[in-house]
Amino acid sequence: MNGPFLRLFFFLIPSLSVFSSNALVPLVGIVAVATTAIHFYETRELPRLSRLQLALLIGFFGWVGLSTVWAINPENSFLLSLRLLALTLGGLLLISAVEKQSAAVKKQYAKALLWGCILGAVLLLVESNLSAPLTKLAKGKTLDEAMNLSRFNRGASFLGIACWALFAIYSSSLPRLLRGILPLLPIGVLYFAPSESSLLAVILGGIWYLMFFLKPRLGFWLLPVLMTGSILLMPLIVQKVEPLYGPESSQSIPFSAKHRFFIWDFVGSQIIDHPLIGSGFDSARDYPNNGVENYVHTRPDGTTRALGGRIISLHPHNFALQVWLELGVIGVLLVCLIIWTLFVQLKKKGLDDDPAIQAMMVSLFIIALLGYGIWQNRWFVMFFIFAALVPLVTAAKQADKQDVKR
Repeated sequence: MNGPFLRLFFFLIPSLSVFSSNALVPLVGIVAVATTAIHFYETRELPRLSRLQLALLIGFFGWVGLSTVWAINPENSFLLSLRLLALTLGGLLLISAVEKQSAAVKKQYAKALLWGCILGAVLLLVESNLSAPLTKLAKGKTLDEAMNLSRFNRGASFLGIACWALFAIYSSSLPRLLRGILPLLPIGVLYFAPSESSLLAVILGGIWYLMFFLKPRLGFWLLPVLMTGSILLMPLIVQKVEPLYGPESSQSIPFSAKHRFFIWDFVGSQIIDHPLIGSGFDSARDYPNNGVENYVHTRPDGTTRALGGRIISLHPHNFALQVWLELGVIGVLLVCLIIWTLFVQLKKKGLDDDPAIQAMMVSLFIIALLGYGIWQNRWFVMFFIFAALVPLVTAAKQADKQDVKR
């Protein structure tokens, strides 16, 4: 019974990410509960987490829960930790439900995802052309010509990353030359989308795809080293960005980028106060300026624009810095362990020779470094949606190997 239900889920998520990415959160929760209930009804058994999943879950959320004790706002931090724990359990149940399906059913899921992404891309391009959310048009509200769609993400991130999973599923049926130019498709779609961080992430994913197209296993072992290394060194790296936002910085750098560089520099300097245990989970949203003046932007004509309020607005727009600031080196090491575990599992599934999977990981990582707060529910739940695509890729690879043997 879970087959048709999950097929509808994979078809809907791309379009839903365009209409309202916040709606992905309750959708994953509903699907997780429904698939678990159906599975129990059919088998009288509840899904079980592996020992590895339990160990990582207890280790990470145990530390997160403990850090809420010294957080700036302990009550809100604790409530958020419970919400994210529930989302994590829901995401793991979703992955488990997909993995239990047959290869033929997973093939149907892949087709549903393909058609869903095509529809989502059309909706995204319509929004971009009209410079207005479709939800606002449907309600008949007056359009704001100054509205910046990138503030709402509008599904660009999801579609850009999902393209790599689709490439991994269907690329084997394409000629090698066509596989070599596959990155042009998501870049072409996102060029017309409003999210600059999503576009940059897909471009860098495409560069990685092309760099290791002929040597995918080399890229597979290099990527986790670069990812974990950049996380560990991020507080030191951002201490070198001042020339990118100061009065003498290039006017070709957008204000938004300069402001972000300033935030990173500030956060990097604050991490040293509590490097071991951090300032407490979700403390970035309430973190004080500690006597530091907010960013003063120098315009091309020499005039200045001084920003007020807190330097960190909700989050630092860099998940590595956010983990360092809130959870300290202990949290950083736990995150690095989770990343290495993910790559070990991909290796066991035989996906270490697929450059498209690596490109998907690169795109996810770059968006997390440049875009959203790591604890934002809609972004947090996307990690599990993309993880649920991996069984579809594995099934496609196994089918290809069987076809070769025949």
